[in-house]
Amino acid sequence: MTNYIFDLYGTLIDIHTSESKASLWKEVALLFSMNGVPYAETELRKSYLRLCKVEEGRQWDRQKKMRDGSLLKREIELPLDRVFTGLFTEKGIEPSEEKLKLMATAFRALSTYYIRLYDGAEDLLKRLKRSGKKIYLLSNAQRIFTEPEMKMLGIYELFDGILYSSDAGVKKPSHYFFEDLFEKYGLKKEDSVMIGNEYEADILGADAFGITSMYVHTSQSGKRPEKLPDGCMEIAVIGEVF
Repeated sequence: MTNYIFDLYGTLIDIHTSESKASLWKEVALLFSMNGVPYAETELRKSYLRLCKVEEGRQWDRQKKMRDGSLLKREIELPLDRVFTGLFTEKGIEPSEEKLKLMATAFRALSTYYIRLYDGAEDLLKRLKRSGKKIYLLSNAQRIFTEPEMKMLGIYELFDGILYSSDAGVKKPSHYFFEDLFEKYGLKKEDSVMIGNEYEADILGADAFGITSMYVHTSQSGKRPEKLPDGCMEIAVIGEVF
């Protein structure tokens, strides 16, 4: 196998975040206000949730025009960077890219309980690289959150290619998301394997797309599937990929 395609959260990164975290909206509202964007706690939360729904609808309309009739609404990924931009513009302020990234990163940090690599994850990626393998990331994730986290954990530069669902506008298990990655980097199905911890998104998504997969059950996997597809191998820990 030449191309190793990884899921991120729950597979390489162990993370726990919650937008219901106590004091989150109060702290973020204070941060916005201190940066010249006045928000009260309740107002900010309501605006954020409303803008999420607006952007999800806009993304659905955009993707329907681009894709064929098999696209499902649950496969849509809204771009959270537009939501954060909206929080500024609703107050009559056009944010700089730097300020937008700062506020989004602060929001993510304040909503995070912990974030760390799973044991063996970094070593695995480095061993694959040393062996001449190509490694790719196909993640249901927001670039504005995820890129800083990957750089902080020291794995961003190890990937030969990355595709976030926020950039594609669709997410796993959509075959369109897999297709976008394969087209972007010129990958061949027979040379590629998907590695992930989510049964429906990673494993069934890969199977429907026509590539083999490896399933690793982690703390974020939920209920263990009763049966895996014929083209899927279960591994006990992420280091067993290679």
